[in-house]
Amino acid sequence: MKAFQKNVHFSALISSIFLILSLTACNNDDDISGQEIEVTPIETTTEPPSKIRLFFKVDLGEEHQFTTLEPSDFEIYENGSQISRLESQAQIQRESGKFLYSSMLLLDLSGSILNNADLPRLKEAATTFIERTMPREGNSLFGTREMAVYWFDGEQNIHRLVPFTPERDTLLSGINSIDEDISNDVSTNLNGAVIQGLSIMDSRLREIKEDSDIATAGSMVLFTDGTDQAGRVSTSVALDSVNNANREHALFTIGLGGEIDQQVLERFGKNGFELAEDSLQLNSSFLAIAERLEAESNSYYVLEYCSPKRSGTHTLELRAIYEDKFGSFDAEFSAEGFTGGCTVD
Repeated sequence: MKAFQKNVHFSALISSIFLILSLTACNNDDDISGQEIEVTPIETTTEPPSKIRLFFKVDLGEEHQFTTLEPSDFEIYENGSQISRLESQAQIQRESGKFLYSSMLLLDLSGSILNNADLPRLKEAATTFIERTMPREGNSLFGTREMAVYWFDGEQNIHRLVPFTPERDTLLSGINSIDEDISNDVSTNLNGAVIQGLSIMDSRLREIKEDSDIATAGSMVLFTDGTDQAGRVSTSVALDSVNNANREHALFTIGLGGEIDQQVLERFGKNGFELAEDSLQLNSSFLAIAERLEAESNSYYVLEYCSPKRSGTHTLELRAIYEDKFGSFDAEFSAEGFTGGCTVD
């Protein structure tokens, strides 16, 4: 069952233009000398009569990771000429049905966690994480959120506890159902869990894109208290999977105790790593990653505007400007068949 309401499809009308994607520096702007903003284009589509839809990610740096840009912080240029934001009706689309952020919480439930006092504290921390990252119904500030919960031990395949859902209470019930009888395997297939988790996330994002016109990105948060013991997959292969993950994927890791390999977990958690020295610190570690995930999910933008072009192929440049920082990307689009009457809802 789908975790979101599917929009009315324009699939027969929309022509996806996969960008000539290039991050561009702003060496020709003498009045902007600050650190460059990282603007990562993901996809551009056109929709009759002349709407252009840009899906991209903005990284303002660690200092401003919780800052959300407004439409006035973006400038649109076509063939080098700036397009009026008011006349083009340029808007950042934040409502449900325009953007879906999909997350996976992947928990190590091998014997070392289940056979001591750490399990109740892990469940409490996972509950805090879900409550922090999953809004109550109708309270999302930016599109729709969904999450799934999986777990792993030493077995070859990871286990699904809760399928992808936007329902916070369903996720919390799943966490509450975990008990010491969920597994009897004392081994840990950490490397295999990383690869399988990313594969499931990739499949989920592909499924959403194939079945709707919703822009989507996602993240995986992995918790473990140890190193890979199963030996099913090498660490180097798991790291390759992390390094080759799609740009819409973020990966965070949380390690507990002194038996983890911190260097490996930091490399697995390319978007953030937290260490809990003991189970008493689990709650604060999960909360720190929840804040990072929140910032990550809010760094994606869907911007729509009406182009004045009516034929031919054109160069589009989107500029993001914040304080003394600047970043941009270029794309090409075809305006063949464009007509008047465009509105951005």
